[in-house]
Amino acid sequence: MSKIINVLLKVEYDGQLSMTAYLILAAVLMGIICGLGWCFYKAITATDKSEQPQLPGEIGNGDQ
Repeated sequence: MSKIINVLLKVEYDGQLSMTAYLILAAVLMGIICGLGWCFYKAITATDKSEQPQLPGEIGNGDQ
């Protein structure tokens, strides 16, 4: 554990990300964007397409 702390203490941040960091960031963002897109797509297409739409004349109040 102390080796890890020593390595982290020696890290100097120069205000820029490395190419590896940008690639990881891009992959994570693409995963989030694609995942949300897939979720919205599944939610939109989750309706039952075999059911017929109900016409206004068929709507009753249940007192019949």
